[in-house]
Amino acid sequence: MAHQRKYPYAVHRVAAELTPITHLQRAPYSGPAEQRRIVTADGVSIAATLLRRGASRLVIICHGFAASQRAASIVWLAEHLAGPYDVLTFDWRGYGQSEGLATFGGAEALDLAAVLTAAREWGYQRVVVVAESMGGLITLASLGAGGGGAVDYPLPDAVATVSAPAAYEHTGGLRPHLVRHVAPVSWLRPVAPLLGFRLGEVQPPTPLEVVEHIRLPLLVIHGDRDTTVPVRNAYLLNERNPAISLRVYPGVDHAIVGMRARSPRLLLADLRALVDGVT
Repeated sequence: MAHQRKYPYAVHRVAAELTPITHLQRAPYSGPAEQRRIVTADGVSIAATLLRRGASRLVIICHGFAASQRAASIVWLAEHLAGPYDVLTFDWRGYGQSEGLATFGGAEALDLAAVLTAAREWGYQRVVVVAESMGGLITLASLGAGGGGAVDYPLPDAVATVSAPAAYEHTGGLRPHLVRHVAPVSWLRPVAPLLGFRLGEVQPPTPLEVVEHIRLPLLVIHGDRDTTVPVRNAYLLNERNPAISLRVYPGVDHAIVGMRARSPRLLLADLRALVDGVT
């Protein structure tokens, strides 16, 4: 019976790892995972998954552009952090199983606020946010716009970003052009689901303009071979906020998937040190 139970898990996990399109990956969890629904201030229902392990500390993982909480790299990170900490993953609005429409980062500030509020209401004493790529952009812009403290929802105790853009115009490839010229065209929005999200009115924030206001412990992790969000973004953020702890990994490409491929132990060690250092 045990072998029969494991077989579907193994098949689904391998299928997720072999699926090249990130938003189509549906990686399963190997341990207990509770499905949660969190409602934002503007009434959007956010799909979340809680890996409850009886810890007093919670790590919230925020996925990046054209991904979801079921992306193989997100599930990998969540499972490796679960145990010493509880872990929460979720889909941004317009992504995965969440309702609403994506805005490229503006209205998503309400998603982050709702998730942080829920975490405190569930009784977690310490909360750390780990956010990759677009998720990092949203997190930095949201917390920076609130002045690192002047917001009406509970703040995290620390934040780590992985490959976060300082602004969309500093990203590589076609992305800045898509955000600036293509995404705002309303009649093109039906095409967005092909990229993994449902798009509404575009409201791209700029973390670089507000990151200096963040007073929380902030770890910025980036790979020096990142072609999607060049490492220059990390240096720009650090220039604006010298209190940032900057970690640049040699030979590493973009986001958690790039970290997992080249420096998984280093990434996990840095994140664990951040969480363990929160008092």
